[in-house]
Amino acid sequence: MKKYINAVIKIIICILVSLNLTSCWSAHELNKLAIVIGMGIDKGKEDGYPVEMTVQLANVSGIKSSSKGKDAGSNNTGYLNLKEKGKSISDTAKAFNRKLNRNLFFSHNQVVIFGKDFAEESIENYMDFFLRYRETRLLTWILVSKQPASEILNVKPELEATPGRNIGELIKNQQQVSQIPAVNLKDFSSKLMSKTTAPTAPIVEISNDNNRKIAYLSETAVFKKGKMVGSLNEKETRGLLWCTNKMKDGIVSIDASNKNINDKVNIITTHATGKIIPQVKEGVLSIQIKIKQEGDLQEQLSSEDLSNPKAFSILEKREEDTIKKEIMLALKKSRRLNADILGFGDAIYQHYPGHWTKIEKNWEETFQNIPVSINVDAKLRRTGRITKPIMSKD
Repeated sequence: MKKYINAVIKIIICILVSLNLTSCWSAHELNKLAIVIGMGIDKGKEDGYPVEMTVQLANVSGIKSSSKGKDAGSNNTGYLNLKEKGKSISDTAKAFNRKLNRNLFFSHNQVVIFGKDFAEESIENYMDFFLRYRETRLLTWILVSKQPASEILNVKPELEATPGRNIGELIKNQQQVSQIPAVNLKDFSSKLMSKTTAPTAPIVEISNDNNRKIAYLSETAVFKKGKMVGSLNEKETRGLLWCTNKMKDGIVSIDASNKNINDKVNIITTHATGKIIPQVKEGVLSIQIKIKQEGDLQEQLSSEDLSNPKAFSILEKREEDTIKKEIMLALKKSRRLNADILGFGDAIYQHYPGHWTKIEKNWEETFQNIPVSINVDAKLRRTGRITKPIMSKD
């Protein structure tokens, strides 16, 4: 009897082991995939086809050929751009199968670029694909282009193999230098679904540099209810970054003296925090913005000796005033566009959900009239490797 039981147990074990040795039924062979590294979406030019999509595909054969040297030819590149039209994002993606013998693979996509004309009409209805489709990554960067998105993806980079990767690295760099907000699909979509907070995205455009076309990040696009309604310039963008706790390594340029406007001091931010704190006292709502910043003296364009406590105190006060001005510029533009880019509504809902229900219906009117106080605490910590300026007083 024991022999039969042992035999049954061995058979069951073999069956269980064999089930774990099955191959991947959903596997994709690499030679059957077209790896997407960049997407551009523009407004369709034909009636009935509102979407015109450009996909940038990794051209492995082009990379191999170009690495062999000049004899390989100048036409070989590491990417291939294809364009199609359709009624929706998924419909357009399927249309590529008519000219491509491989399936589009989106898991390595770096950027999604919306043309300005397309963004101004509305992108809300077209974001569903990127969130629902399993292959799209939530860390994909979102941008808006002043020129057609297809043109941005045609600008050949100098240091990277493909334009898509080049723009993706530009965005990553912005996370450190803090000049333009770095916005991925997750952040953009969460704000798009918010009842109040207006999404933002970096604007990329083409510039000529010594007769060479380059793609660079210029401004910040502002959306409201899925439509692009305006943009923020450099100072307004910095104000947004201060408030949303996204300032990491920015430069604050201030006047070194009141005598000469060309006497400047540049302070590099080493640490910064930004908080938006709503307050309700006796039924009256107000917003307090608190900024704490620490920085080091990076560059001095004057001959004054700033290596003393009194000079430090003066510089810190001027730095606080400069940061306040940038925040006020962002707030004024936000109210002018009637778009809550700073996230006041969400902050009120989180801290005072009961009060939020009272003002929710009239939020746009309330947003325009909320009293806002700005408190900036700036500290200058170090002067760098030297203390006294090189420039002579003469």
